[in-house]
Amino acid sequence: MKKIFTFLILTYLLFTINSSSVAENEKILKIGVLLPISGEHQEVGESFLKAIQLALYDISNDNINIYLKDGKGNALDTLNAAKEFEEEGITIVIGPVFYNNLKELGQIDSVTFISLTNRVEDLPKNVISFGINIYSQINVIKEYFKKKKISKTLFLSPKTEFIDQAKIIKNSDLKFKKSYFYDVSPKKITGEIEKITNYQERKKDLERRIKILEKSDLYKDKNELILLEQKHTLGEINFDSVIILDFGARLKSVLTSFMFSDVSSKKVDFFTINQWFDNSFFNENALQNLYFPSVDFKNINRFDKKFIKTFNEKSNAVSILAYDALGLIYYCWSSNNFQFKKEQLFNKKGFKGLHGEFFIEKNLSKQKLKIYKVSEHKFIKVY
Repeated sequence: MKKIFTFLILTYLLFTINSSSVAENEKILKIGVLLPISGEHQEVGESFLKAIQLALYDISNDNINIYLKDGKGNALDTLNAAKEFEEEGITIVIGPVFYNNLKELGQIDSVTFISLTNRVEDLPKNVISFGINIYSQINVIKEYFKKKKISKTLFLSPKTEFIDQAKIIKNSDLKFKKSYFYDVSPKKITGEIEKITNYQERKKDLERRIKILEKSDLYKDKNELILLEQKHTLGEINFDSVIILDFGARLKSVLTSFMFSDVSSKKVDFFTINQWFDNSFFNENALQNLYFPSVDFKNINRFDKKFIKTFNEKSNAVSILAYDALGLIYYCWSSNNFQFKKEQLFNKKGFKGLHGEFFIEKNLSKQKLKIYKVSEHKFIKVY
């Protein structure tokens, strides 16, 4: 197995920094940080900035200079800030956070941007999507399906959203028995799930069988009748798993509709993507036994505890990526005689951050993820 390069983060310390031994002529590492520090998304930006501050504290090297600019969560201010970075001779920037702010950054070709977005489509050539992207999530689901011999999978996606992600999933090596695109209206979701699961026919099959058994005096028929009177439908479904490309209230509506259609998580494995560890999952019966790919849960807890201890508030879970982005840049710089070159980011041997193992290929960070299951008020790692 290839050796994984590991940069300095919390318990992953593989080398020790001794700032007193640094030569006087050592170069300064200049890192731009482009976040929404004001405006609608100020709270998000501040959480990411604090994660970067934590990384600086853990690295503890005075030769790192951070240059912070406010992108205000919009494309124009982001572009103007990027131009200022270029004028100041800064070549590597952490940020922006949002995909909608990336479009014009291709104009600033002397600067590489490590964006915290997970979107992958039409990225400028100088932007790296550092978020937990759809390719990484599908890859680990595919591995898990192979291990568990899951083969009869339905794919469900809302009609009006996630179109690009849906295309990537459908065109992946993951094979689907059938794909469906459902109406986002909660009133219509249940009806569509009933059709997908053939609920009405299975319900009628049960009613017909009960009527037959009620006319019989045979002992075995009476026993069967007792069992069937406890059921809602009769007959097997023709799938063993479902991947749902959705989140929040709509994800709950879809899963609840499956329950109403007498297809529970005891019969079928339900998977979703683009999830972090949301404790509100524990309060919903429909979300029990739900599977999802994600980063290392133990490390997220470790990061959050340190964040709370330092800033007396919970972190935005995604801000762990900003922590690792700074660690990545620092590792590339310190391991190359204190010179940063963007080519180092694309080392094929990969890296290891707090969120897990990853390597950067073209414009994407490709992560080695794990799969978790919601069960009894816990997130259980199953793969």
